[in-house]
Amino acid sequence: HPQLQTCSKLSSIQSSLKMKNSTGTIALLALAMRTLMSFPTSIEAFSGPSPRASVNRALSSTPIADSDGETNDESSAPDIAVDAAPPPATPQNPFIPLLSKGLHRTSIAMHKATSDQVFKSTPSLHELRRQVQKITNVAPSSLGEHAGLGLFATKNIKAGTIVGLYPAHALGYELVVPIDPEGEMTEDNLQDLSMFLAQNEEDEKYFSEQPHGNSPYLHATDQPLFQRPSLLSSLFDEEKNEMVPTLHLDVNPNRNEELDSTWTSHYINDGASLLDMQTSGTPIEDGIEKYYTQSTKTKNCIHIPFGPSPILATVTTKKVKKGQELFTSYGVVYWLGAVDTTSLEDGASPSMTENIQTQIVQSARDLQKAMEEAKVGYATEIEDLETALGDLN
Repeated sequence: HPQLQTCSKLSSIQSSLKMKNSTGTIALLALAMRTLMSFPTSIEAFSGPSPRASVNRALSSTPIADSDGETNDESSAPDIAVDAAPPPATPQNPFIPLLSKGLHRTSIAMHKATSDQVFKSTPSLHELRRQVQKITNVAPSSLGEHAGLGLFATKNIKAGTIVGLYPAHALGYELVVPIDPEGEMTEDNLQDLSMFLAQNEEDEKYFSEQPHGNSPYLHATDQPLFQRPSLLSSLFDEEKNEMVPTLHLDVNPNRNEELDSTWTSHYINDGASLLDMQTSGTPIEDGIEKYYTQSTKTKNCIHIPFGPSPILATVTTKKVKKGQELFTSYGVVYWLGAVDTTSLEDGASPSMTENIQTQIVQSARDLQKAMEEAKVGYATEIEDLETALGDLN
């Protein structure tokens, strides 16, 4: 596609190969769930390509279109930027129509001017939105000015309650493939086909200035542990062991004012930070253990798949009292991308201690439990959301 930038530069590949522990948190937890009690000796053994690894994040300026490449009927939404009818996507790149479809439908559900098309479509979705708006509000984080805004409980909230949805102004995936399938998996034999697609020109401009690899909002939204079809599933044959690349979303915070007040999950902070451990001079392995201990202690919610791809919701994992801030855990690999690891030997990775192993597996179990409980407790809402989004043109 003439307007599609692909990450094919070897410098990007090299950075991806050399950056330690850059796997997205959810991907790491998925691997932990699959292995459970069979552990490697270092954190790096859990790692693989992730959105934070590549220096150059591809960003397509292709406008949004439906999966069949047809433009959307302008009468289906007000004349606003996120839902303006786009020209058809070029068929040469099969990923673009699928990402476009996901972004278009999500944009209608997110934007305060059009969200009624989804949340007033059924009583269950109307009540879900009312619940989220009633029990949470956005305010300066209790962690301090450096943490920005946070999400707080305005009432006592029981465990297993949806407290927000995670917005998406860009969708993308990381796909690094061998040039010669029979050759060795070295940087000279790899090409990076990763890309992101933005909702509109405003988002495209923002993400070109704020690369996805450095985004604090970047989050995996589809990968095997989630056990739901990805937006990209139709392009891969699982019977032939073709792995669907992990799908990621990103947020443009400059558009927060446009969001329906149900979409607030991106305000939720981590209650701990490896940066604090580094400032205190704690050795990296000890810092990781302390991070997990503190983050686990403060965590009271978790992001889970909810309904169709690429929707994420946030559900409480314990009781939250009125006035308390909602905290999740970003995971150690998120923070390792921000801390200085130069004290380690070149190419080394922090050791996978027994305590770290235990914390990773417990985090995976927490995620699995939250997903299973939400499927039961919000079965009607999930089904209605799938129908409502599926009906959008």
